[in-house]
Order: sequence, then structure tokens, then C-alpha cells
Amino acid sequence: MSYIELDVREDIASSNDPFSKIMKAVDELRDNEQILLHTPFIPEPLLKVMTSKGFEHEVQEQTKDHYTTLFSKKI
Repeated sequence: MSYIELDVREDIASSNDPFSKIMKAVDELRDNEQILLHTPFIPEPLLKVMTSKGFEHEVQEQTKDHYTTLFSKKI
């Protein structure tokens, strides 16, 4: 399975809400693709939105201000 990598840390640091960028990537996903999201924190509200859209997630802490979240469509 392949994934789309999306790093929104600079958007957040610049006070730009990355939600629309993330949702655009979600809308463009193919059936065999996942999203690997880079954020400076655990994106709790987004986890709820993505769960409601039928995605599972796995969050990993890379450093204290760098988290990756892998979103996969539930099968």
C-alpha cells in the first residue's frame, strides 16, 4: 500500500489552518493509498473527523514537537 505524505508543520507555525489542505488530500486518495501526516502535536480534533469519515489512524511521536499520523481507510 502506498501513501501520500503531507507535512503541515509550517502551516501551523505560520498560523495557517491546514484543514482544507488535509481534506483535499483525503478527497484525492485512491483506494490503495493512505495519508502520512506530519504535525507538531497529536491532531486530536482531526482524528475524530477522520474516524467519522471511515479512517483508522496510528500516531507516532517522532520528537516532542513532531508527530506522524498514518490514516488508513477501514476495510
